[in-house]
Amino acid sequence: MKKTEEFPALAYVVTTLTKAIADSKVEQGSANEYTIKDGNDEIHLKQASSLNDNSILITDKRNIIFSEDLLETLKHIHNSVKGDDILKASLKNTTIIINGLDIETELVFQAVKDFLDQLSNSYQFMQTVESSVTKIGTGFKFGKHIFRLNITNEPQKVIIEPRFVESFDATIQKTISEDMIKVQLAVNKMFKVN
Repeated sequence: MKKTEEFPALAYVVTTLTKAIADSKVEQGSANEYTIKDGNDEIHLKQASSLNDNSILITDKRNIIFSEDLLETLKHIHNSVKGDDILKASLKNTTIIINGLDIETELVFQAVKDFLDQLSNSYQFMQTVESSVTKIGTGFKFGKHIFRLNITNEPQKVIIEPRFVESFDATIQKTISEDMIKVQLAVNKMFKVN
């Protein structure tokens, strides 16, 4: 790797991922861009280029980071640095954004899906409609009924809002709304200290 001194936090994240993903290879496109290759799959990493933006943007279309159980590792990556206080502080102040979401919001989203699975096997995740660092809009099915679920990960609270079309069955809507209240309570208990 060349020019790692320009973006030491990015280089550390790349090194951490390549050590954790067996047989992966690294290509550096520029001082602030890397690609980790895992067989035919790729993870793209890019350090945000503006001076006031401490973000590392990761594109992981195949969800390798999630499947390799590396979200928690990345969330607390600064704790793994020993003997380099500058790098540790840099990593602590860096926001890692994976596929448009920060790590905690991704973990919240995974927990929401798990809680819905526990409540009923009728819930089925369909697709992500939009994502913006701490907010995600997704499509879900309850049986044959399709609805949207908006999840907002605020600093003090996670807000889960189901959205329905006007013609949505009122009884099913009530069931889903009640389930979302339960899931919101469970997720807040898990991620937000009160």
